[in-house]
Amino acid sequence: QAIENGSTKFYFSNKEDRGYINRLEFKVNNQTASVEDHPQHIDIIKVNLPAPLAPGEKIDITTPFHVKLPYNFSRGGHDGQSYQATQWYPKPAVYDRKGWHPIPYLDQGEFYSEFGNFDVRITVPKNYIIAATGDLQNEDEKKMLITGSEVLQKNLHVPSKNNSANDLPGLIESSPELKTLTYKQTNVHDFAWFADKTFNVLHDTLKLKSGRVIDVYSFFTPAQHKFWRNSLRTIKDAVLTRSEWIGEYPYNVVTAVQGPASFGGGMEYPTITIISPESNEKMLDFVIAHEVGHNWFYGVLGTNERKHPWMDEGINTFYDNRYSKWKYGEEGEIKYGTSSFSIRDAERLLFQSKAVVKKDQPINTQAETFTNMNYDLVAYYKTGAWLELIEKKLGKETFDKAMQEYYRQWQFKHPYPEDFKNVLETVSGQNLDAEFTLLDQKGPLPGLERQGTKIIFPLSSKAVVSYLRETPKNALIISPVFGINSYDKAMIGIGITNYKLPSSRFQFLLAPLYSTGASRLNGLGKLNYSFYPDAFVRKIDLFLNASSFSMNSFEKDDGSNITASFKKIVPGIRFTLNQKDPRSNIHRYIQWKTFSINEEAFRISYDSIFNPPDTIIEQSVNTISDERTLLQLKLVVENFRALYPYKAELNLEHGKDFIRTAFTGNYFFNYPKEGGLNLRLFAGKFFYLGAKTFSKQFSTDRYHLNMTGASGYEDYTYSDYFIGRNKFDKLPSQQIMVRDGGFKVRTDLYADKVGKTDEWLAAINLRTSIPSGLNPLSVLPVKIPLKLFLDIGTYGDAWKKDAEADRFIFDAGLQLSLFANTLNIYVPVLYSSIYKDYIQSVLEKKGRLWKTISFSIDISNFSLRKINRDLDF
Repeated sequence: QAIENGSTKFYFSNKEDRGYINRLEFKVNNQTASVEDHPQHIDIIKVNLPAPLAPGEKIDITTPFHVKLPYNFSRGGHDGQSYQATQWYPKPAVYDRKGWHPIPYLDQGEFYSEFGNFDVRITVPKNYIIAATGDLQNEDEKKMLITGSEVLQKNLHVPSKNNSANDLPGLIESSPELKTLTYKQTNVHDFAWFADKTFNVLHDTLKLKSGRVIDVYSFFTPAQHKFWRNSLRTIKDAVLTRSEWIGEYPYNVVTAVQGPASFGGGMEYPTITIISPESNEKMLDFVIAHEVGHNWFYGVLGTNERKHPWMDEGINTFYDNRYSKWKYGEEGEIKYGTSSFSIRDAERLLFQSKAVVKKDQPINTQAETFTNMNYDLVAYYKTGAWLELIEKKLGKETFDKAMQEYYRQWQFKHPYPEDFKNVLETVSGQNLDAEFTLLDQKGPLPGLERQGTKIIFPLSSKAVVSYLRETPKNALIISPVFGINSYDKAMIGIGITNYKLPSSRFQFLLAPLYSTGASRLNGLGKLNYSFYPDAFVRKIDLFLNASSFSMNSFEKDDGSNITASFKKIVPGIRFTLNQKDPRSNIHRYIQWKTFSINEEAFRISYDSIFNPPDTIIEQSVNTISDERTLLQLKLVVENFRALYPYKAELNLEHGKDFIRTAFTGNYFFNYPKEGGLNLRLFAGKFFYLGAKTFSKQFSTDRYHLNMTGASGYEDYTYSDYFIGRNKFDKLPSQQIMVRDGGFKVRTDLYADKVGKTDEWLAAINLRTSIPSGLNPLSVLPVKIPLKLFLDIGTYGDAWKKDAEADRFIFDAGLQLSLFANTLNIYVPVLYSSIYKDYIQSVLEKKGRLWKTISFSIDISNFSLRKINRDLDF
């Protein structure tokens, strides 16, 4: 599951970093019991009772066990000398009115455990500070914590020397003297404890409405002093508000603990919660309140959170929203410029973005079958919004009475959704069938549909925050737009679009740009309409793209320049295929495009004017236009999985006199620690329609298969960005497009480029990352990935009977990847003799090394899924 959710950390972990539990020997009433391993899950075992257990009888089940805590991959373990002892003992599965519930440990998907009474003794070196579930029984230790808290509180607002979010101190020697601490707690279904030698401790007491006084603790490292100094206030606020809204907190102690950064979020346990380091005090307030709030629906009610995660996470989110409004009003937790927005605003935007493209899931989905993002957006956000609908229907006063009765009636009893519904209906006297039916439906909730239109100026933080808070149905985004290339020079214009989240079915983008170099109006535009059949085909896009820019220039004899431009119009359709499993990382589509392209070329003529005694030669340069059409069919299968992702693309193109076929496959082999090896395979075949003639060869030259990455002229669909598309000198001439053979050594100054063919071509491209420990650029303050590349290829011409060229050629060198692989710089170091001959005979010796360097700019393949695999809107 961790791999499916994008993490390979555990998969590639070392044996010494992994944990285990062993030395189990179950006895029933001191009689050894036989056990059975679960056929599927390594962490589930069945204990067979020596004799049947009759109703009303009881037995004692005992076992020793030995646990090796892992590195903290998920919720618990250790990080350095910081220990998080969670899920650390054999836990009995719940047996309720619906039978047994043996569930394996999952990272996404919490627990269902049985209530019990805990008496736990923990023996550790004396200089460890312990935080644990329940009441500490050692008065001397308790006094020490309280005394330390009193000292700390006197210096709470003294700035800490270290405010790093990730505090992992060096090795602190453990005390040779040991101490044993005892903790007791009744009516809880789990027990967790945390140990660190560097904990600061804050303590106070809190008087509840009933008059009962409880202890409040927070444990945190010195590095988080700045953010945790007000943590007791947050814990108290969370306990007081939820006690008022739901029912009184039943335990004698409540604790929040700061864990290491590797912990990755927050996790609740009865009476105690652990939270990763934060760098924002308000966000920490929100997370602490959320995690402490779990004591009610997770801790006291003990619902089956694996099967019905919404019954804890979602209901808790409802009270998070009420808490946030109670404490901060309309002020959000996240600062943006001079404004702020709430976590809820962001979650609503993302949920609606999923819902409009039918990629959301029903609330009543089991935890492990949610997609990673839907787990947060549906089980948390949508459930909270759903409960607000019920509150609105019942009225706040009636709703609160119903929730308090639900809490009172089902304490320590494991309620199910039908129990929750029954209490709400009984107290309110209203039928909630329609509302509870929504739990099994996808899409936005009724009454919460987006409405209205908003104009957004992205440079205004207030405008962006206003949109996040309201998320209207329609939005018009207006922004200045800038561009640059060698011919148009600087371009400035305005962008007008409704491309946004959530997406609209009809989307458009208009971006007219004035060219200061060509003194003309350029620009691009896009129209797109989407259908969502939600069947075998998940999405159908009908689109029309258009663009016009300068792509060449000519310097006349008088020193002035004339530019040539292109215009293209591209209608098309894309069918995105559905996947049966919502958690699938596979993306498949079939796409058709028709490229209608108008290109200008220079026509140069000279006139002789006889003006005795001289003859004057006048140069005349103008442009002529040429129209061409290309039909393109593309079939793509890609898998965005974290482990060994791949992509396969079949491209079929038909133009005048030819058909061009090309297959490109990419496969990434992950390395255990960082980076990996990317394998690219290419195979292409060029077909002539009718007889092969010199005229056809000449007219189709730019479409021929190319061993080297294509130049700007060979980007015949104008799909990539080139700073100087038809430049043959200086930096712009060194830009390539990684296509076809994908070699990095250029031979543009040859009449016939090495490896260019109108027959067939095949290539293998390898690219491997260099570990940061071996990367000489790692000493720089900015992280610059350094890679090695190797290209090997062959082509049809090399296999002809009279061919003199080597059948297989290669190049290899260094690659710098910048801006998330958008800009790649290639430095060839080794290459075939045919390339060596070109470099030595054609390139001038001065600056030769510089001229062998090439680079690519890839902005046409941008996808939100490259940022996050779940961003599929």
